[in-house]
Amino acid sequence: MKSILCYGDSNTWGFVPGSFGIRERFDRNTRWTGRLQQLLDPAHFYVIEEGLNGRTTNLDYGNKPDGRRGTEFLSAILYTHSPLDLVIIMLGLNDLKKEFNNRTSQHITQGTKEMIEIVRSTNFGPNMQSSPPILIVSSPIPVETKCSNVLDMFEGAKERLQNLADNLKVLVSEYDKDIYFVDAAPHIQLSPVDGIHFDKKAHEQFALLMNDTIKNIFNLSS
Repeated sequence: MKSILCYGDSNTWGFVPGSFGIRERFDRNTRWTGRLQQLLDPAHFYVIEEGLNGRTTNLDYGNKPDGRRGTEFLSAILYTHSPLDLVIIMLGLNDLKKEFNNRTSQHITQGTKEMIEIVRSTNFGPNMQSSPPILIVSSPIPVETKCSNVLDMFEGAKERLQNLADNLKVLVSEYDKDIYFVDAAPHIQLSPVDGIHFDKKAHEQFALLMNDTIKNIFNLSS
């Protein structure tokens, strides 16, 4: 049984687009993590959800409870679910919130590097003898929306995220082995309802992308 940890934000948690305030959540079978479990061989893969609304790469909020900084509890989460055969990290969109002073793709890449170093410093991989392999996912680009919550909160986010895939790809190339990269942007369109969240179609498309990527990582036939 191979264990895959999915470490992300509201798009891993399953936030329904536009449901600010009430925070509706797609059911397990709709969320990409649940669909990925169905697509992979359930007898040989265990997909673990670790999505948190508002999670950043390495930033603390001034007005929210602790725990949303991606680097904060990552070591403990890795230990909790160990041994792990793969850690998927998809974070960065929340770094673009206006309150974080115009963070750019370069800042997100640095935050991602900090998380990579945390994972690589552990021995929570297969057989608890080394660190687990890592898959870095570059987030889809925000889309135009009329949602007032997003327009104010994520002002200028689309432009500041444009170079993220290139920057993350370069980052991943700096490591010698057991770290992989995929750009979700060409495959997924975020919901026009709020411009930043997966709708049902996007969850399905992303699950299919992850399924293909994981099978390539483990050299499995489709």
